[in-house]
Amino acid sequence: MSLAKRIAASLLRISAGVPIVSLLLCGLVLLVLSVTVRGRSVGLSAVLLAVVCYCSVGFWNRAWFRRRRRGFYGLLVPGSVLLYVIPAIWAPSGGSPDGTVRDSYLPGHHRSYRYAPWNVVPEMDQVHTGICAAAVRDPYMGLARARTMWSLMRPIYETMQTDPEFQNLGSALGMAYREVVRLEFRSGHYYVFVPPTQGDERLPCLVFLHGLGGNNKAYFWVLSQLALHLKCVVLAPTFGIGNWDQDDSGAFIVDVVREALATLPLDAQRIFLLGYSNGAMGVTRAVVQAPTLFRGLVYVSAVTEDQLFSTPEFSARVADRPMLFLHGGQDERIPQALIAGTVAALQRLGGDVQLKIYEDEDHFLLLARQEDVLGEIAEFVSRE
Repeated sequence: MSLAKRIAASLLRISAGVPIVSLLLCGLVLLVLSVTVRGRSVGLSAVLLAVVCYCSVGFWNRAWFRRRRRGFYGLLVPGSVLLYVIPAIWAPSGGSPDGTVRDSYLPGHHRSYRYAPWNVVPEMDQVHTGICAAAVRDPYMGLARARTMWSLMRPIYETMQTDPEFQNLGSALGMAYREVVRLEFRSGHYYVFVPPTQGDERLPCLVFLHGLGGNNKAYFWVLSQLALHLKCVVLAPTFGIGNWDQDDSGAFIVDVVREALATLPLDAQRIFLLGYSNGAMGVTRAVVQAPTLFRGLVYVSAVTEDQLFSTPEFSARVADRPMLFLHGGQDERIPQALIAGTVAALQRLGGDVQLKIYEDEDHFLLLARQEDVLGEIAEFVSRE
């Protein structure tokens, strides 16, 4: 082999090595950490495909491989395809456009591809994998909190699996992965829950902004139970991994709400914003973007940008827009003292602000005290 061919072959191996190793690692992670058969099936599919690619690049011209190519590809390629195709049969479709629960998109944005890996792998497996990764990488999470969080998440996903409408709801976590690798993630996607209405009935609306980690369906499920009790619409916009402090987050939230006002049976005078963790930053930015659009604001385990509260757009009507803060007394990520200072500053601006501290709870308040937190939110929305 000439020197040029050797160099070309080496470059090919190097350029192919990164995606092959990435595919292999993803497959192994899914095999080890998935809690469903479908998740493990996709993991094994990825491992087999990585092996096929590696052997094709590394051993194509080896005499021993040439003798075994037909059997090798005849066994592993169909096996890899079947292990992915079979779980894909049950990939969620996104729900009916007129259903109670569905995926929606702003005009001009295309629906997510149904058979993409983040839609074929059950979201339950993706969330479990993410929690395990956070236990290793996030000093705040740790193993103990990771176990606690999974013990709160798992029953929700298991319950969702018994609801046909939620089974058809697609996963929005692909947008979070796109942001992680610095690709465009603003898809215009949002989840919608609309309880049955009669005639020209108009319903209040709760807009939920997810925290860091992406718009997982567990929180949306929890809020759908509140929506049934209150008879209100729930919107849950997807914003990548949850970095709501980006400049265009407020405009995106407002676009979703205005689209919903034009297409859903909403009471325009009763639109409420609920931000959990990082989502609280989106709440404030949406108000700055459209000061008169929202009736009330709810901040749960809130990450706040206090400098935005004193802007003319936010403070002009601060007394007319009630605010509710719910926070865990043991929250080490956002200490109680910081939230108390934020609430005091808003009260000095003339804001109608309530603060409730759950002394024994941490940053995962919304899941750990579902009934109590939902009760507080229900009372707040019903009162306004």
